[in-house]
Amino acid sequence: MAVEKKYDVVVAGSGPGGIGAAFAAARAGAKTLIIEKNAVLGGQMTSGLVTGFHGMRVHKGFTKKGLGSILMEDKHTPVVARGLSLEIMNRLTMEGAAYSTIDDPPMRIEYDPEALIPLLFKMADGFKLDVLVDSFVFGVEMDGDRIASLRVANKSGEVRIKAKTFVDGTADGDLIDWSGAGFLMGDPKTKRCMPLSVYQVLGNVDLQKTMDYFKENPDDLHISTIERWQEMYDKGAPVSLIGLKSLVNKAARNGEYPRAIGLEAEIPYPIFDIQTSFLPRGTVKLLVDMAYGVDITDGDALSAAEKDMRMNQVPGIFRFMKKYVPGFEKCYIISTSPLIGTRESRRLDGIYQITKDDVLSNRKFEDSIGRCGRAMNVHSSGGGNQNQDRGGQQWIEAENPIGFDIPYRSLLPRKIKNLAASGRCISVDRDALGSIRGEATCMVAGEAAGAAAALAAGKNISMQDVPVPELQGELTKHNVII
Repeated sequence: MAVEKKYDVVVAGSGPGGIGAAFAAARAGAKTLIIEKNAVLGGQMTSGLVTGFHGMRVHKGFTKKGLGSILMEDKHTPVVARGLSLEIMNRLTMEGAAYSTIDDPPMRIEYDPEALIPLLFKMADGFKLDVLVDSFVFGVEMDGDRIASLRVANKSGEVRIKAKTFVDGTADGDLIDWSGAGFLMGDPKTKRCMPLSVYQVLGNVDLQKTMDYFKENPDDLHISTIERWQEMYDKGAPVSLIGLKSLVNKAARNGEYPRAIGLEAEIPYPIFDIQTSFLPRGTVKLLVDMAYGVDITDGDALSAAEKDMRMNQVPGIFRFMKKYVPGFEKCYIISTSPLIGTRESRRLDGIYQITKDDVLSNRKFEDSIGRCGRAMNVHSSGGGNQNQDRGGQQWIEAENPIGFDIPYRSLLPRKIKNLAASGRCISVDRDALGSIRGEATCMVAGEAAGAAAALAAGKNISMQDVPVPELQGELTKHNVII
């Protein structure tokens, strides 16, 4: 017989969207549970080693060579993410575990994921939030147009968890799908999704030698200038060297670069990013597109991609680095991310869909529950070709970017009454997904979803009937920018 538990609010998933939702709901006094499939909280922020907290400020100038091209340093645009996003990053900064300044963050904050793990658990305790890790949500039980309970599997067997309201923080929109709320996925024409990655951390790297290579081959560096990156490196700040197009091309033509699942281009050309992040000198991590167009909501497809990335892509890219990239001749693999990096899957087909035009027009909404200033960062679902930079990545900024509002309606299904979406599975078109999928923005949406779920549970009303002015008041009370 299944164990049963009962709560006011239950949040599935503990990535930035789930953490924001669970912390906000518990902070509001709701009896709240967060469920996580991994052993630690944080999702991609911890288990995925995605340690660039992206979207604290409006993006402006990233693909140029000047101001705005170094996201971890530049502060020339307005801050758009405060609330829990800023609180968590401030606490890491105070611990010396994030490259930022208290209350004055850069556009992207690099941090130590091993410091974030205990911090999230401590904050959960502080909010009196119940935590269930090593637990996999595999289904829902419905009562008409409401979710009655979640079906969860862990070492206890099957656990049924009931609640008044639920938040989908799975990133993949699992509750959205299983409840029948309706979703969209992938490219509107091909249905293919953005690529997957596995971070690999490499040691014994002579990054100065790599810097010298870029000085001699400036066309192989696609973001900012090597002079600015040298300044960052010299003062011990995070570095992100995106490029290596000619070396990847050379290796691929020699048959010495691994061909990824789903690649459509004749010659492999992924986005290639060498990051120092918050790692010690001589250690880097690599962000490389490794599998294209994969439907990660299909268990067989996900397993095939996971197997290929870890069996072929990671070791093949490692061999490429040692043979072709100056400074990596004597490197070794320290670790790989236990959780694969994902960028796209299901998106809620909600009451309102945030669009590319909303992003480009800096649109305002009366039911705003937060702001986003991140550019539209859309990776190629088939791989870049030789006429493109950064592996076919599209980076689209508004002409005069000041950020756009996230409307409450974009968190809400049309017909399921006690569910809200958070994180990257809220209601957006594919281009706008490139904006809202940044960690800071996911947490902003999550914080609103959790606060709304607590209000709905406390008033015994639907998520759609939550009074928006009251929700906005709750959020602004906690330093959220509306």
